[in-house]
Amino acid sequence: MHYFRYLLVFVVSLIITNVFSQDVNAVVNDDHAIIENDYLEVKFDLTTGQYNCIDKKLNLTMVKDAWFRLDAGEVAWRKPKHQYRAESAGIIEDDLGIGKRIRVWYLPQDSYDPERFLDLTVYENKKFVVFGWGVRNPFDYGIRVRNAEVLHQGTLFHNQVLNMPKVLRSGAGAQANFVEDTWRVDAYNGAMVSYKDASRKNERRTFVGGGLKYKEFAKSFETHKGEIKENLGLGKKNYSGNEPFLTLSIWDPQGKEVLPGMTWESQDTYYLDFVTQNPFESLETYGANLALANKAAPNAYNFPTLCGWMVSTKNLGEGKNINHSTALVEQMRKAHASGILKYTPVTVRLEPDYYCYGDQGNTQQGWWNDTYWSKYHSLSKPYATFKKFSKAVKEFGGGVFTYFQVSLPSNDFAKEHPDWMINNDISLLHVDHPHHRPLVRYDYTNLEFQNYLLKMWKSLGNDGVVGIKFDYPETGWERDGGFDDKSYTTTSAYRKIYELCREGMGSDAFIHERNLGETNTPLLDCTVGIVDLQRVWWDASHFESEMASRIGLRWFKQGKAFRYYPDGKSFYFKGKELSGIERRAFLSLVGLLSGRLELGTSFGSMTPEMQHDLSRIYPVLPNGQSFRPIDMFMGKRHPEVYAYDVDKDWKQVLLVNNDVENPKRIRVPLSGNQVETGALGLMESSAYHVFDFWNQTYLGIYKGDTSFSVNFQPKEANVFSFHKVKNYPQIIGTSRHIMCGMMELDEVTWNNDNRTLSFEAKLVKGETMRIFIAVPENVKDVVKKVEVSNAKSNIIFTDSVIILELTPVKSYLDKSSVVLNF
Repeated sequence: MHYFRYLLVFVVSLIITNVFSQDVNAVVNDDHAIIENDYLEVKFDLTTGQYNCIDKKLNLTMVKDAWFRLDAGEVAWRKPKHQYRAESAGIIEDDLGIGKRIRVWYLPQDSYDPERFLDLTVYENKKFVVFGWGVRNPFDYGIRVRNAEVLHQGTLFHNQVLNMPKVLRSGAGAQANFVEDTWRVDAYNGAMVSYKDASRKNERRTFVGGGLKYKEFAKSFETHKGEIKENLGLGKKNYSGNEPFLTLSIWDPQGKEVLPGMTWESQDTYYLDFVTQNPFESLETYGANLALANKAAPNAYNFPTLCGWMVSTKNLGEGKNINHSTALVEQMRKAHASGILKYTPVTVRLEPDYYCYGDQGNTQQGWWNDTYWSKYHSLSKPYATFKKFSKAVKEFGGGVFTYFQVSLPSNDFAKEHPDWMINNDISLLHVDHPHHRPLVRYDYTNLEFQNYLLKMWKSLGNDGVVGIKFDYPETGWERDGGFDDKSYTTTSAYRKIYELCREGMGSDAFIHERNLGETNTPLLDCTVGIVDLQRVWWDASHFESEMASRIGLRWFKQGKAFRYYPDGKSFYFKGKELSGIERRAFLSLVGLLSGRLELGTSFGSMTPEMQHDLSRIYPVLPNGQSFRPIDMFMGKRHPEVYAYDVDKDWKQVLLVNNDVENPKRIRVPLSGNQVETGALGLMESSAYHVFDFWNQTYLGIYKGDTSFSVNFQPKEANVFSFHKVKNYPQIIGTSRHIMCGMMELDEVTWNNDNRTLSFEAKLVKGETMRIFIAVPENVKDVVKKVEVSNAKSNIIFTDSVIILELTPVKSYLDKSSVVLNF
């Protein structure tokens, strides 16, 4: 009986598998290999090793005659003869879906080149292909493989006429990223190329490619004019000819050791979509799959963090010495007394940033214990341990963050543990150096050092620390190697820094990578799935437009693969309070585009107005969706229009005047092709209620075939709520949260039979929440009955909307059940 049950399950599984994978076809014979689905085809010529990428719907070759090249070096020698063969790996099922894979072997003849293979995976109903690769070492000595061009010099724009090209880098860290008017780009991580094909009625074409799975290698995306003849290093290349090419690379400075006779399959993969025409959709699909492939779920910084170091500086903060445990406990007491905790939790960050100049190179770094943090005055009595410090902060309702320098070891620590340093070498310990350019650095591949770190991270987490800022991460990028464990690449050794912290402190810990690209260090996505947050700007407590656009133009990764933020922000500039316009602008842009706010203003220095506006951005947006920069193809260096679909009939719109000197009228079409016109993407045949959040004003009804425009002062930003007009009363905005009801209202329902509008409202102790309700003409001023729990209600009738005021009568954050009968 059991046998037949298992046989039935097996047969059903076979049937389901065949149904699931019927969309993907893999064909392998002596002359060619093909893998395809309904959207795309990749076809190999096994006599040359070249392959084409074809858009099947358009019957158009998007990449022609690409090859797979390994470790060409600075000068490309004459290519040895190759044999090629292909094999099918069968059905693949992973986090990205169900599909099939083929493996194509590149077999050099009479050469010092190792044998290598290129894996191509295509998924059912997906418009992208995934490149994998590996190496077999046939020699009696070990080799290191460093640069796999999984798509080498594929010809672009075959049988097309290029028109109006645009590129966007998939930026990381403090890298600048803009939409540029060109088809040529050489970018770390990945990029988008979008253009019109003038030979086919100016139809849009888009390429989006980038690193997918990250483990031991970095990734690059290059579109170039002419063949690459020489790679001169440091980003300098020599090209020949005028033909347009695409090259996708998986690389590492040290490379991966492959032992004699070993067949090694890389875990690092590359993603390419040459089918999806809409660049917004293509980039967003890439960001979602990047997160899936690396199991990324960045923790949301759903609270402001007071930066003790920033407040303590004169140029960025207030010059108040609060960067020690006792002062930060006092700051947390003030935060508790201020009432901000009714709206959001608060954290404080202690930065033990004592540098090498003060004590002959001896610092806290490496020791990382209460004794040394106290010795250099970061921990102070009566909170001279992180356990006591964290406990005191927690009693006031807060949490503790702290700060580590990635590879700036204290001299006395290096002397104590020379074998924990790169190359086991401390011979340059005596040489004076800038603090951020140490000559002796940790070896994160050393097993004893790893055990030491893991123990320390667990202890710090147990002491109550919830978040870590990693400063000077470029010091951990060991391009020259020197590792104790030779199996590591530069990339995997760098990732290990954060992996140890994540393992020790757990999945809920907040891990922040301050990667600014110093000392020519590449700005990479390689910590995806480990790190929660990357910083996009140098030390700066002011705000400017590019801070927002660096984040906003990574919206497809923001809240999926990473979170990004532009350093701490102050409510003052050079000692003078910011205007309300400036304050609300940076809170809107940082709060909605980033979700991570560090404060350079102490709680004792915040006015009630500052704290009120601060409270409007919490809670932050959840993972999975970000504001889209919908006018990024309109020739603007910084986007002015961002949009977020709350649901099919409700869109939140963030507008900004990036001009710091002049007023401006910002205009956006409500409907039309979003890529071509920068439109909101609303329905042309519908009409929409518009609500102005910061001015708490109903602006009326706009038809979908018109435009919305508003006059802005210099530096101004504001949020507007667009709701499709219904034939019954509907909520169009609130006073509580910048998302106008998305966060503070639940279960909003209109019952036409009972003529009731009902919802749940999250109220805050001591604050009256205003809810704006638009009604059709035939219902105006008619509210027969109001039923409210846990609150007092008041209704204000205006010429345009009904305003319902709810004042809580019990504790804060009580839910109030509301029913309005019309």
